[in-house]
Amino acid sequence: MSEMTALPRRRHTGWLLKAVLPLAILGLAAAGFLLLKATRAVTLPVAAQEKSWRVSTIEVLPERLTPNLLLYGTIEAPRKAEIRAAVTADVAQVKIREGQTVAAGALLVMLDDRDLALNIRQREADFHEIEAQIASEQVRHTANRDALKREKALLDLAKRAVARAQNLNTQKMVSESALDEAFQAVEKQALALNTRQLEVDDHSARLAQLQARRTRAKALQDQARLDQTRAMITAPFTGRAVQVLVAPGDRVRPGDLLLEMYPMDDLEIRAQIPFRVLPAVRAALAGNQPLPAVATVDGRPVTAQLDRLGGETGQNSGGLDALFRITEGTRWLIPGRVLTLHMDLLPEDSVVALPFEALYGLNRIYRLEDGRMAALTVERVGEQRDVEGEVQVLARSPDLQAGDRIITTQLPNAITGLKVEVKEAGMEEAEVKK
Repeated sequence: MSEMTALPRRRHTGWLLKAVLPLAILGLAAAGFLLLKATRAVTLPVAAQEKSWRVSTIEVLPERLTPNLLLYGTIEAPRKAEIRAAVTADVAQVKIREGQTVAAGALLVMLDDRDLALNIRQREADFHEIEAQIASEQVRHTANRDALKREKALLDLAKRAVARAQNLNTQKMVSESALDEAFQAVEKQALALNTRQLEVDDHSARLAQLQARRTRAKALQDQARLDQTRAMITAPFTGRAVQVLVAPGDRVRPGDLLLEMYPMDDLEIRAQIPFRVLPAVRAALAGNQPLPAVATVDGRPVTAQLDRLGGETGQNSGGLDALFRITEGTRWLIPGRVLTLHMDLLPEDSVVALPFEALYGLNRIYRLEDGRMAALTVERVGEQRDVEGEVQVLARSPDLQAGDRIITTQLPNAITGLKVEVKEAGMEEAEVKK
């Protein structure tokens, strides 16, 4: 009986557990969720922050600065001389070699002058011959003048003989043939007188011809002596030999090139100046304002000054040739050598020197204003190189003031209003060391 009563109770208890246990679990879960929700940490909403770009800046001060220009020049010798032979002769000695420096008047080449000496003797003989002919003409003229007086006297005698023959013929004492002979004698004497007169009158013309021949003979004599002096070829100036083309034993003729040399103190530098700076250069030349230039050759300084501009330019050239007169350092230079030249232009007022990193495009920079970038349009007036060779751009703008800080970091997204943060000096040094 008791066993039968206990069985329904177990069934009632199991049903109760099955019905109440899930509800209890759900209640516990709901209570736990509410407890977790009530005790959770409060997270504030995250506000969007504007990105800041780190940049470097420099402080500028508008002042008077001198732009300079980097040029590539070539050394030239505008007065290079080509020494040529003036006579036909054999080369006896050569006293100079290529690259050697000689003083003005120094012996360069000696030619064999024996043929030239013989030519002088011939010209002297021709001159003396003409001198003798002139003396002979003077003697002849004196004799002709004396003979002319006698010819006139003989003509007078012949005329008187005709007059007597005519009187005798009138008296029938002389025949007609005798009278004709008297007239014939007069005519012959008149003809002889005319001939002698012509000799006397022609003296001046003959003497002038002989004197002209004497002048020509004297000139040929002087030419022969000059040719002999040309056998000794000397330096026309102090200079350096470029090339020597003859050796002892060579046969040279007039016009043959013997050697080339150039003066040491008359070298120039030819460099091309861009068209964009030509107006300023022309203005400086017109105002007689010097435009100096410097270069370094083998570690030695060379100074020059712009002398003039070239007369023409090439079809596809980007500039015009300029010629610089070298004022110091010519002894270190040789024609044909290429060098780097730094030419100063006229000073410009109210300009600032900026690194090229500060320039955006051709004429835009950015100024730091309240932590943001502000664009400025500037006028580029040139470039400037310091003693270490670092290049800076010279710019000018009426909006630039002393103390302005210009951003020198290139940003690909640079615009006005972009927020930036200036690097500290210590951080920049650390980055450079890295």
